[in-house]
Amino acid sequence: ALLMADTVRQVPLVCPGHSRPVVQVSYSFPTPDGIFLISACLDGKPMLRRGDTGDWVGTFEGHKGAVWSTVLDRQALRAATGSADWSAKVWDALTGNELHTFKSGHICKSVNFTKDGNGLLLGCGNEKKLRLYDLGKPEADPLMLVGHTGAIKAGVMLDNHESLAVSGAADSTIRVWDIRTGEATSRDPLNLGGPIVWMEQSYDGKTLAMAVGSTKVVFWDTETQTVRKEMNLEGVEELSSISLHPDGSRFICGDMSPWIHVFDYETGKEIELNKGHHGRIWDVRYHPDGETYASGADDATVRIWQTNPKAAEEAAA
Repeated sequence: ALLMADTVRQVPLVCPGHSRPVVQVSYSFPTPDGIFLISACLDGKPMLRRGDTGDWVGTFEGHKGAVWSTVLDRQALRAATGSADWSAKVWDALTGNELHTFKSGHICKSVNFTKDGNGLLLGCGNEKKLRLYDLGKPEADPLMLVGHTGAIKAGVMLDNHESLAVSGAADSTIRVWDIRTGEATSRDPLNLGGPIVWMEQSYDGKTLAMAVGSTKVVFWDTETQTVRKEMNLEGVEELSSISLHPDGSRFICGDMSPWIHVFDYETGKEIELNKGHHGRIWDVRYHPDGETYASGADDATVRIWQTNPKAAEEAAA
């Protein structure tokens, strides 16, 4: 075998159940009951699983179109989903019951709870606006965050700031918003030189990792609100997603290929290429403990991978 000595060809854990492409995967924060994994799928039926084993817990049924985005709240007691049926829903994650439905003005590509769990931020695609709903007053009109000139790809509530949200759009900019006023904090949005494809907030809240254009990744510091690092990656095409390891040493990306790319954060060099999916990778996400990561792809599966397969193999031996 011509494999390098320190690489192990790993066979991921396969989580079946979906019938169409899995476009987003998201872990909960640690809870007394463990860590959970939720997946958004174009079959319109998001699924909740155990984060460690991938075992199915339940399916949220009620959307009338593809589901593009999904997330759990801080305690993993509620789930939110964004759909092509021009709505977002909030669900009881214990019973699967629907709690609220909110209009999204267009295909809802991004959903996020506020840190306190009292608000829901929607990124509404070609509406070019974000909507912030108050879950304490669900019938009230949302706060509209208006300013982007291209389709919204992602909206994130900053964990380290009570009142700030960040959004990224196809207009190549990210904008920081004060959700108390609904206004952008700066008249000049930050132009990253290509459409923002996806953004992920690190578990410690200090970094936004962004996929920009076809091959660029940007790491943005949430404290200083400046770009900490950016690089053009080799060996990727049409990036779909990015996830930074909790210790900051490496990051993973999905692109139009069926492979998951693992890069060294310092050098930007690819250190692993993991094959197992069929069809393009839509999303990748590290588990909060950093020992595994999940991926969702065109082949209708979620797969769970080892960050250090050699160590995992030796531990199992």
